Amino acid sequence: MPTTEDDALPRSAPRFVPTLTEVVGAADASAPAAAPSVPAPSTPVAPPPMPSIGAATAAHTADAMLARIGPDLDRQIAEAIGRVLHEQLLGFNGRVQKAVAEVVREAVAKALAQDAHGRDAGTNP
Repeated sequence: MPTTEDDALPRSAPRFVPTLTEVVGAADASAPAAAPSVPAPSTPVAPPPMPSIGAATAAHTADAMLARIGPDLDRQIAEAIGRVLHEQLLGFNGRVQKAVAEVVREAVAKALAQDAHGRDAGTNP
């Protein structure tokens, strides 16, 4: 709680606040401030060039690799798809059960209301 008029007024920021571009705490105030040294960005090193192989050799190599890993790759893809579908079906199964339970509750409540009133609960008297 302010006790004087000076305490009630907001305080202004100090006049000489160092900014991020100023050098603070230089040893000699009369010497010009040196610009901060920024390391030169390193140049990316390009990968060594691939040995030149003919298109026929590259196609043969790709076909050979695909023949070697194809069956295992097909199995791994099928397993991954199976896992994802199983996870999706678990969530879907829960939503279906919830929706069916809600429909059953509404049907039972409507049937009980009809029996209690001896008439169709959806019609006007």
